[in-house]
Amino acid sequence: MDLLITPDELCSPPKKRALSSNAVRTVLMLGLFAVVSPSHAESVTARGEYLYGPETSEADACRLAEERAKASALGRIFGESISMEEQVSCRETRGSRSDYNCEMNRVSWSSIEGEIRAVTINQRSTESRVGARACLVTITADIVMPDRRPDSNFDLKVSINGKMYREGESLTIQLEPTVPMHVAIFNWAPYLGKDVVTRIFPNSMDLQNYITQKVDIPTGERATPYSFKLTWLDTLPKNRSFVDEYLIVIGTKSPITWLSSYEIADFKTRLREIPLDERRVVKRGYQLIRKMDRLAPL
Repeated sequence: MDLLITPDELCSPPKKRALSSNAVRTVLMLGLFAVVSPSHAESVTARGEYLYGPETSEADACRLAEERAKASALGRIFGESISMEEQVSCRETRGSRSDYNCEMNRVSWSSIEGEIRAVTINQRSTESRVGARACLVTITADIVMPDRRPDSNFDLKVSINGKMYREGESLTIQLEPTVPMHVAIFNWAPYLGKDVVTRIFPNSMDLQNYITQKVDIPTGERATPYSFKLTWLDTLPKNRSFVDEYLIVIGTKSPITWLSSYEIADFKTRLREIPLDERRVVKRGYQLIRKMDRLAPL
């Protein structure tokens, strides 16, 4: 996504105050207590399966079957499901290397929230299917239990102006909150080969991220005109006619200072620091296609 954003200046940390010896001992005791008092985790058994052809190795197929099992285990705790609005359909040939990558993106997409502390593989096997093989993996995962539940009254509707975009077209985002909230929008482009999410809103040209009603992004209050223009990068795989990109929209009850980008693992950790009833996360996927390709019917 071709959008030039100057990273926001981070707030300077407050000045530190000297602590008395008693205060230091108290802090150390509290820190020790935090280390030795583990969060509550629940063991969940789940199964994952992946059909694959000759172009996908057994190791890759079983790795994806294990990731699917992890996503299934998280879903049992968090009740998370992937709707057609949140994902884009892989159009590559089933069993090919590119299909494996697309399926892996889907799994990573589904498990953006939730923490798995440990995984035990109970069983891994392969078996023949009609025209293909299947890897089946059964795991037991220790999942950290959330101490709160989502607030059903704190919700956010996210719409984008298309599902597929040609090079040079612009993406616009519409947000509709149930109550006033602070929002941040991140972009994930897994085809770049880096598990990094990049903040595209708020940005240096459009700072007002507290919304009270339906609003379009870019907003009408932006200081400088800009657009989210979709372009092909030099690192785009030359054998691909399309690639998948994703938006992660976060609404919070309190203002949050976000960095300009995060590694996926760090991003998940940052999300877990915000209680479930204090946030709402909405995900949307779309595809970029080359100019010479015709748009498929939606």
